[in-house]
Amino acid sequence: MRGALAIGLVALSACVRPPTRPSSRPLADERAAAGSRPNVDGARELDQAGVRAFREGRFTDAARFFRAALDLGGPSSELWNIARSRERMDDPEGASGALDEYLGRHDLSAQERAQAEHEVRALRGRPSVLIVTTTPSGAVATLDSKETLGPTPLSIEIAPGIHSVTLRHGRRPTETRTFEASYGRAVIVSLDLGPERK
Repeated sequence: MRGALAIGLVALSACVRPPTRPSSRPLADERAAAGSRPNVDGARELDQAGVRAFREGRFTDAARFFRAALDLGGPSSELWNIARSRERMDDPEGASGALDEYLGRHDLSAQERAQAEHEVRALRGRPSVLIVTTTPSGAVATLDSKETLGPTPLSIEIAPGIHSVTLRHGRRPTETRTFEASYGRAVIVSLDLGPERK
């Protein structure tokens, strides 16, 4: 996440946060109401396996171990660990989803909540790269009906959100494409503009 998700981590590894409290009372109350009991020892073992997998670069395995630890009654910080693993897997959407789930918990301190909200904003605010190619090349591209980007092929960094690119090339019909840029994912617009009008 270009360092964004690496802030303030104080865990067993550089990017995995340990539980901030030995147990979560609200979470335990929810489990009791649902008729299930937490397995703290099992959750701890799975958490440690997740930390090992994370350190070894096996981020998919790490995310699975942390999820299993959470399911056995592990603390909410397992969701933070899942977000870290997803981020390392180049899955910012999955990381954001885990952080949204984390923010839905009732046992977070004000500092934990603020940090998670900051991380979610950073994930969702990542700029994307727009790549535009045309056949034939040399079309004039305009972004959002106001910014002329220049002739194709081209690439430019754009903010997240809904955008449009309009392409003009000689006497060929003007083409417009609308797209969404999100989570820093590259957006590729590639068009065959066809023959010129006579």
